[in-house]
Amino acid sequence: MNASPLPRAWLDRRRIVAVLRGWANPIRHRVPIVVTLLLVVPDMAASNDRLIIRRAGSQGKIEIRGEILEHRGDEVTVQPDSDSPVQVFRGAEIVLLDPERSPSHQEGRRLLSIDPAQASIRLEQALNEEKRAWRRRDILADLIRSAVAQQDYAVAGSRYLALENSDPETGHIAVMPLRWTRANPSREDRAAAIPWLRSKSPTAQLLGASQLLMDSALAAESQAVLRQISRGDSLRLQPLAQWQLRRPEAFSGQPRLTDLQYWQVALDRLPADLQGGPAFLVAEALDRRSESILAASYWLRLITLEVHDLRLSADAMSRAITTLRRLGQSAEADRLEVELRQRFPASPPDDSPDVPAAGASSGPNG
Repeated sequence: MNASPLPRAWLDRRRIVAVLRGWANPIRHRVPIVVTLLLVVPDMAASNDRLIIRRAGSQGKIEIRGEILEHRGDEVTVQPDSDSPVQVFRGAEIVLLDPERSPSHQEGRRLLSIDPAQASIRLEQALNEEKRAWRRRDILADLIRSAVAQQDYAVAGSRYLALENSDPETGHIAVMPLRWTRANPSREDRAAAIPWLRSKSPTAQLLGASQLLMDSALAAESQAVLRQISRGDSLRLQPLAQWQLRRPEAFSGQPRLTDLQYWQVALDRLPADLQGGPAFLVAEALDRRSESILAASYWLRLITLEVHDLRLSADAMSRAITTLRRLGQSAEADRLEVELRQRFPASPPDDSPDVPAAGASSGPNG
């Protein structure tokens, strides 16, 4: 049975090239600016945490400054000032959460893409200085990003499990340290991942399976665990497990065009902050089918997303640059290369060889 052709939009090369040119220019082409009504609640509190909300049915936004008392799951409790009642905001109401951070926390975040090892030192300092649980979780999320930037998945995974233990419905799920490239884990990461894979915690199982999916000795066991999670009770973990199951096919197989159509639909259904890794897989699969322009468009998609894995973003930009040069778009590639060096000076791309998983089977179509 022959595969159905890709949708017409996928084959409009001229339109896609125009998009590539836009993404490749870091100054003139970016996401359109949307002007909205912004109401500001005067800041009368000692703390200077910032929260922007949008009430249901309203087009305007409200900025609230004060002290965030708690941030657990998708719920934020804030004290605007000493004379105002405590307010609680949830889920879709919250447009932006911008807490006031200590100097050491700010410095640690600044160093993440410059010197992750130094960033970890400053973030550890910030963690030791902070007593409030929700702010400690905020710092812990950045420590996870720092560990991933250093390719230390054993530490990153342990920190994420601690974060989830403190807040089971954590809003920091996007920093979960999953692998999205073809690389095998280090000896230390493998040693940490095996107990996770065989634990009773679905999150730990997902972390372990992600690390060991391309390990020839443990690929089959990892796939079985991922299939179980993909059909399990956790709606938060299901899509991540489904996308991890697609990794072997993205790197070592040649997905059918009909499967890639579904991958694109499934990608668009994910929250924006979870799309980075899956977009990388779509790009890899398209590249294996010699759909170079489309592959570059998905690698460049990581630029506009909030991707917490800095090395993955750097790798995606590097691959897009190579593709643009191959397509004869040298000027766009040069501009993108300048942006790569500016944004990720400490995150060289992952150039590890393709490592097929023994016994790897195709990922889910659904």
